[in-house]
Amino acid sequence: MFLVDLLGAALTLITLLFLGLGGYLLARLLLREEAVRDPLAFGIAALLAMTAEAGAIGLLLGKLGLRRIEIGLALLAGTVLVLLRTAKRSGEDVWAPARLLGQRLRDRLGEYPAMTLISLHAVAAEGIRGLLRPPLSWDSLMYHLPIVATWLRDGRIAPVFGMKPLHFYGYQPAGGMVWAWWWMAPSHSELYVNLAFFPQAALLALAAGGVARELGARRHWPLAAFLIFLAPTVIRFAATQYVDVYVGATIAAAAFFALRWMREPRWGDALLAGAGLGLAAGSKVLGLAYALALAPVALVLARGSWRQRTGQLLAALALLVLLGGVFYAQNVAAGVGPLGAKCDQVPGVETAEVVPSIPRINTVAYMWRDMLKKGWLLDAFLGLTHPGSLELGTGPQVFLLLPALLLPLGFPRVERRAALLVWSQIAVQLFLWFTVPYASSGHVYANVRYLIGALALAFAGVVALAERRGVSDRWLRGIALALLVQDLLMLHAEMPRGVRLALAAFDVLAVVVAFSPRLRTFGRCRWRELATATAVLLVLGAPYLAKFRVADRGRAFLREFTTHQTATRHFARAWHWLDLYGGSGDVAVVGSPVSYFAYPAMGTHLERRAVYVNVNRRDSRNAVDYPACDPRVDPDPQAWLENLLEQDVRWLLLNRFPQIGFPQEHAWAMARPDLFAVRYQDQTNVIFEFRPWRVRRGLSTRAEPAAQP
Repeated sequence: MFLVDLLGAALTLITLLFLGLGGYLLARLLLREEAVRDPLAFGIAALLAMTAEAGAIGLLLGKLGLRRIEIGLALLAGTVLVLLRTAKRSGEDVWAPARLLGQRLRDRLGEYPAMTLISLHAVAAEGIRGLLRPPLSWDSLMYHLPIVATWLRDGRIAPVFGMKPLHFYGYQPAGGMVWAWWWMAPSHSELYVNLAFFPQAALLALAAGGVARELGARRHWPLAAFLIFLAPTVIRFAATQYVDVYVGATIAAAAFFALRWMREPRWGDALLAGAGLGLAAGSKVLGLAYALALAPVALVLARGSWRQRTGQLLAALALLVLLGGVFYAQNVAAGVGPLGAKCDQVPGVETAEVVPSIPRINTVAYMWRDMLKKGWLLDAFLGLTHPGSLELGTGPQVFLLLPALLLPLGFPRVERRAALLVWSQIAVQLFLWFTVPYASSGHVYANVRYLIGALALAFAGVVALAERRGVSDRWLRGIALALLVQDLLMLHAEMPRGVRLALAAFDVLAVVVAFSPRLRTFGRCRWRELATATAVLLVLGAPYLAKFRVADRGRAFLREFTTHQTATRHFARAWHWLDLYGGSGDVAVVGSPVSYFAYPAMGTHLERRAVYVNVNRRDSRNAVDYPACDPRVDPDPQAWLENLLEQDVRWLLLNRFPQIGFPQEHAWAMARPDLFAVRYQDQTNVIFEFRPWRVRRGLSTRAEPAAQP
């Protein structure tokens, strides 16, 4: 595995390099002279173009059934070469925008040294945590990662079939997982996927700063970037596979380019706005609602010649549909409706038809009196945690939402259109947050992440308003710094020992460099060599990281969590047994009463396929073919055995919650000792080996001793 992990790390770095180069060159092509004249707009464009390029190539290959990393990397490299040749033909300096962006970034960060250090600390802490720990958050394990891992093994994008709750989530838009695929495919592992959404966190911050500048914050727009980047609900969720940072970043970037396009109709701004809207719409149903709300407002508020704008509008619309419509069209073809509504099971009711459309049952609007009485609403936004939760909310700066609700009133009439666009998106997101998402019990704490885009725009608007109203630099910087310090304190409610040790090592290095002028001079003169050596060391260290992650995976699932506590502790020992002894044999996973977590059975390097095997003779792999999309109907033990053979399963993993019995497959397997051998069991898990798998391969059927984790 040493060489495999070494190659995986190198391929991951190469893939990310080509993604970055492609985004850079696309942004340069789209913005043309603006790429040099406006470094902030160019930085936002490069990150957004990189995300759109990854999405477009991933969707194309996925729907063609050709989604393999070697093909994807070849297309990326080809795209970069074509763009590079096109750029060189223009006769301009291809790398001038990069140099100017780097210089401007250094200058801006140098104006805010304390906030920059706080941000670097937060990124380092969450990034190291992400490298040292497996994915731990609930939705990541429940459906985000099973979807992308299944695509990776199958080489195509299609609805992922399973019992509840995957019977519904398998039909949800998954553009964010198209992006995450690029972080898993090169190494065929989960080793780096916790870092996948940090580029979008950077995009979110820059887009917030860009919107603030468009609204009039010519000097202090970086404050908006710092405020949203360090919001605990952003930086903590950036290290998970939740797609809310991705959605918030793309919608904020779309708002930025829409503001520019409203002021002056340029092709680059139109296409980038359309790409941002499409990426948001294709990643979450709420993102679709946000995009459909932002686009018409931009059209209504735009002024100037529509002769120029019409072609740009059609091109932007085409991008929106291509990047955002694939999963909705896929659902229509599968027969579940564009939103997968035929398989939507609302908690607390038997069928979705009895639920009022707006507000939905168990939403904030439905339960606001009870939530106010219990203090949940205020606690969720302020970041108060409850037992088993580190979701952290927004923190004290959430109160900046209040002046943002009156944003258009703070601008002169001639400049109000830009403020109206920003205000409209904040208002729409808040309205949907109150009326649509399930928020009962502790869910409201996690749901604050749905407002990441609105929070970014709100901070941008308030910073711009403060600068326009003449608030002094000292007050603006002081308040922002105080808020960021509070964010940092809340963010570190819990941090693993390994992260603390790694940060301590960096601190020691910083002290040594501070006391040594020669080291500082050496670093300035040899920074290229040092950067190259660091990259080489990181690649060489990848196998040791992989070895640690494999060994530590069971303990982490048993004892740790990232944003909120999950039920993985009940199943961690069985997953660890599979990691030790499961090899590459595929696993049929069935849970009682539902299967929340199939993904961890796949292993760190996705060496096993984890599937749901039907219990009926119909064996349709499309959930909508069953009543209420529940495939567990018409149970037939013989049909189940035939389906196990058809799926080429070696392991049968049955799990349950402690107070609930095992699923019916347990009794069926126990009744056939000639076909099933118990290899592992504890209070909540049983792993059977399906003997025909061995027979098919001519292996010994001698029972191996069960091994405890």
